[in-house]
Amino acid sequence: MKRQHVIIVGAGASGLIAAVEIAKRCDVTILETNSRTGGRIRTLPMKSGEGVIEPGAEFVHGDTPVTTRLVKEAGLEMVKLDGKMLRKEGKEWIEENDMIEGWDELVEKMKGQRKDMTMDEFMQKHFATDKYAELRRHIKAFVQGFDVADTGEVSVQSLYKEWSNESDQFRIKTGYGSLIDYLEKKCSEPGCKIFTGETVRQIDWQKNEVTVYTASGKKYYGNKVIITVPVSILKDLHGKASINLTPPLDEYINAFRQIGYGTVIKVIFGLKEKIWKNKTGFVFSNEMIPTWWTQHPVNNNLISGWAGGPAASRLSQHTDDELLEIATISLANIFDIIPAEMRNIIQYKNVFNWSKYDESLGAYSFSTPDSASARKLLNTPLADTVYFAGEGLYEGAYSGTVEAALSSGSKTAAGLLKKVP
Repeated sequence: MKRQHVIIVGAGASGLIAAVEIAKRCDVTILETNSRTGGRIRTLPMKSGEGVIEPGAEFVHGDTPVTTRLVKEAGLEMVKLDGKMLRKEGKEWIEENDMIEGWDELVEKMKGQRKDMTMDEFMQKHFATDKYAELRRHIKAFVQGFDVADTGEVSVQSLYKEWSNESDQFRIKTGYGSLIDYLEKKCSEPGCKIFTGETVRQIDWQKNEVTVYTASGKKYYGNKVIITVPVSILKDLHGKASINLTPPLDEYINAFRQIGYGTVIKVIFGLKEKIWKNKTGFVFSNEMIPTWWTQHPVNNNLISGWAGGPAASRLSQHTDDELLEIATISLANIFDIIPAEMRNIIQYKNVFNWSKYDESLGAYSFSTPDSASARKLLNTPLADTVYFAGEGLYEGAYSGTVEAALSSGSKTAAGLLKKVP
């Protein structure tokens, strides 16, 4: 019997793992708009040769089963983060060994919340008094920074699932790009082909038959298609990277719009010398670029700044040069250094404004109260022919992560293979 042909749109983590698993029984063609694989994963070497720069995904969050398995298969090494978490309040440094006052009460109330609602609604219901003013401020900043979400949109139940599953964090020593290289190599076998620089514009489909048209004027024919591009692309029918499906999938497009999607501005500085104390890991502040982290326990002079969610959306209108200056002043204020001196300490600098990238239009997804039902639909293929996958469709505890992307791609591949003769 002739092998079926599956077309995968997107060569990020989700698309690559799906290809690896499907290629065991089907021919696979991957179409990727960028000139490289990896999607929102991109690893760059440091100029000094000590460590790597991660413009996108950087951390392995907890005991992630799919990521951990692949890291072991690829023979890669993970480094556990064990640096101190510090907060700069005015001129005072505070070590964040303990959660903010009211945290345990908050999590317990979240656990008992049966009807989903936004975090703002939840806080107004249970923590609206002056007693909890500091807790409300902390939660708003944390949700924006970590989940790249607006507390007026994000689901309480999804946050509880995530926060109650916290554990150790790691980095892949040679960067997430090494994991992408491993998956890409596994896709290099006969029957699995990757075409970069191919932007998909339209997909015509009927049961067990798809035709995919790209911006270069090429056509690709297959029996099934898996679309793994970010939620932001699929919910925006008029964006530069939008994909037209015929017949149209209005119900599915509306479901994508029920999934939140946030953005990030990430700034990475290489300094001439360390300006932080030994064993500093994360630094939190009230500056415009509020969160910073070192590469500890790796010994180098790299420091990364991060603004997420609504704060990043506001900042995203600035030029890259303006963002680098904002970041420089933020870092100078945190470490009580004159800005002119800070500029002299910075040896090289990079800024990554994810909302400006046409192929992603932001960073990663978050759940709204309507996302659970939307994902149930989106994880149901159309006529066993059109499938979706990606971190935005993941339903577990590691939302917005590489683990989410890998898990979704693997699950979709397994579901598709059940329908292959």
